[in-house]
Amino acid sequence: ISSSLLRMSDRKAELQAEAAAEGRPVEIPSEADPGRGEALDVPRGEAPPIPRNASWRRVSCVEVVAGAAPSTKKRSMFAGGVPPPEEMEKEKLPWWKSTIFMPKPSEGRGPHPEVVIDPHTINMSNGNMDEKKRNMSSASMGDGELFSWGSVRSKEGGAHNLALYEEPSVPFLSSFVKAYTTPGPLEREESKKAKADLGVMLGVYFPTIQHILGVTMFIRLFWIVGIAGLGQTFLLLLVCCLCTFLTCISLSAVATNGVVESGGAYFMISRNLGPEFGSAVGLLFYLANTVATAMYLVGGTEVFLLYLFPGLTIGGPEVHQDTGTWGMMTNNLRIYSTLFLILEFCIVAMGVKFVQLLAPVSLVCVIASILAVYAGGISKTLDPTQGPYVCMYDNRLLQAKAFLPSNVTGLDYICDYCTPNNTLIFDSFLNDSISYDESLLKCINGYPGFKSDVLSRNLAPAYMRQFDTDVGVAAKMSRDVFQDVRTTFFVFLAIYFPAVTGIFTGANMSGDLKNPQSSIPKGTIAAQLTTSFVYFSLALVFGAAIDPAVLRDKNGASMGGSMVVANLAWPSPWVLLIGSFLSTFGAALQCLCSAPRLLQSIAKDDV
Repeated sequence: ISSSLLRMSDRKAELQAEAAAEGRPVEIPSEADPGRGEALDVPRGEAPPIPRNASWRRVSCVEVVAGAAPSTKKRSMFAGGVPPPEEMEKEKLPWWKSTIFMPKPSEGRGPHPEVVIDPHTINMSNGNMDEKKRNMSSASMGDGELFSWGSVRSKEGGAHNLALYEEPSVPFLSSFVKAYTTPGPLEREESKKAKADLGVMLGVYFPTIQHILGVTMFIRLFWIVGIAGLGQTFLLLLVCCLCTFLTCISLSAVATNGVVESGGAYFMISRNLGPEFGSAVGLLFYLANTVATAMYLVGGTEVFLLYLFPGLTIGGPEVHQDTGTWGMMTNNLRIYSTLFLILEFCIVAMGVKFVQLLAPVSLVCVIASILAVYAGGISKTLDPTQGPYVCMYDNRLLQAKAFLPSNVTGLDYICDYCTPNNTLIFDSFLNDSISYDESLLKCINGYPGFKSDVLSRNLAPAYMRQFDTDVGVAAKMSRDVFQDVRTTFFVFLAIYFPAVTGIFTGANMSGDLKNPQSSIPKGTIAAQLTTSFVYFSLALVFGAAIDPAVLRDKNGASMGGSMVVANLAWPSPWVLLIGSFLSTFGAALQCLCSAPRLLQSIAKDDV
């Protein structure tokens, strides 16, 4: 179609030129009736004769001066350079070749003078021809280049890109379709200039692991093991990890199915399933990343204020239990989380390369904290007397503040005060419904290690109601460790499932990957399998090395408010405390990096 239109326009230009030279009207055949046409009265001298072997190119209709920059308007016209007569004789070509291929100017010769022919000044009998001309690409083409309909773009060095649609002059329908088709070579070439050229490890594997291994693994997994039991905990982890693994397989299939540009999950879904699915999933995924940022920062603030620096709490450590909607601890979480968000914003503003170089530092701390848990389990097994110890009355785990004097801190003195002679314990039973029996008071090792029988005791579930200290046993909240929520399998599933998400982090960085088609499947699947192994192995370590009553103590109240998992770590609890805080900080960084790129891709498509 394009070659036919060009030959028609070339023939009409010749007829006009001959009419101007000979001073006679000329008939241009119409498309409807090739035998008839409409006479064009062109006065002599207004247009010089234009031979067939002139150098033609398509330009904007506003480009009336030779050498002017092409316009981006849809309307176009032809401009031809007329060579000298002696050159015309040398450069004669067959009619079929001159129709398609334009001769290059000889070396040493300046540019030909341009003759501009505006198709709107020619009264053609068929209006469809004018519409077809306007729909043709108005990209300027140099001498000797191939005419085609929107398929050739001139680049430096004479190279060409074969793109189906061209941005400067596409009509409305083409521009609408272009937003939802796989990009051509020009778009890929432009995107390469802005890429960070990250590989599998720095671009996909490490960011995905850092996003998945969040704070939930350290502050909630042990609690789930203590209440749901190892059997149902493994079932819960299997459901969560199986969902993410199947998603990784689907993501890999889509990523290897075509060209992957910036936009990650949104780009791949919109190009394979259509803009409706892509836009819906993309917007929800963007919102999920932003909400996840808040979740990670709140979790990090909890670790920061409860375990790292409780003295920095506004109102003092005594407000840690004031977690109502407008409670003092809740306001602390809001204030400190906002400060952390501003700090992360400054880091992300420095660029993705800076973030990806900083991310491995926090990831190393997270990996070190996980290894410290494994080493702690072995250490407790080799020396079960290490403790720490907790105080129990029958099957009730007592809070440390219920029997320790206010001036005593540290876990080394728990057994010294967990005695029948302690008046604080005796006074706590005065107004209770149960009678006080000194023989039921005992100090036990909360971390007996792998050689003990805690593995068999942690197999069965022990779901409790809110404010229960044991199954079916109501707690005295000033003395006993209690559950602050009603626990069920599906509650735990809802709590822990966000901990296995984050597998799209590497895919969302597709615009900064050197080879996204290869890096996304390898890095995402490897990261998902690695984190799944970490979750299952940590659950096994918790269930085999820690007493069930201690595992149910979500906030560590029986040990003076210390983190339960941190007391298992070797050589120091600070290894895990720092690692858990940096895990939330790093996961929030990855969310802040991937969410804006997702929104940018949606905006680029003018959805």
